[in-house]
Amino acid sequence: MKQRMKELQKLKGVGEILSRRLVEAGHDTFAKVAATGESGLKKIRGINPIMIQPILAQAKELLHGAEQNRTDIVKGLKHKTDIIKVQVQEISLNIRERFKYEIAGKVGRKLEKSIVKVISSLESVEGQLERKVKKSAKGLVKAETHLSSLVDARFKKIGKGLRKARQSLKRVYA
Repeated sequence: MKQRMKELQKLKGVGEILSRRLVEAGHDTFAKVAATGESGLKKIRGINPIMIQPILAQAKELLHGAEQNRTDIVKGLKHKTDIIKVQVQEISLNIRERFKYEIAGKVGRKLEKSIVKVISSLESVEGQLERKVKKSAKGLVKAETHLSSLVDARFKKIGKGLRKARQSLKRVYA
């Protein structure tokens, strides 16, 4: 509750007491304050009638700024997924060059399947970016960390690293 009150105090004319009253009335976000309108804010005890229009205007402006910030973050995360896809492809090529004889047969097919699963997990995360921004960001960072350690890894460590990367991505959409 205190964090929501502090957020509302960014509005000029809204102090600690008025923010508490807004939160108690159910207007705990800029979107809800803006949606309430003039008539809804008049019902809040202690609000200055002269300040209602400026508060509504500021709430709409801050709401738009928050939405713009979110879209920028989502664009950055989409770019990060593209980078990770390229990283997975580079790892795949690196494995083919370094371990020509080890990847022949059952072990190679298993590793290839693991790489495909990582890519499909990345695509699933990409589909969830709009709704789960924070969770996606954490999962992508962990996956990138696991994958970056695979560049010079030994053959046995590669499968394990791919599984860990996939698990960190799976937490986003599971």
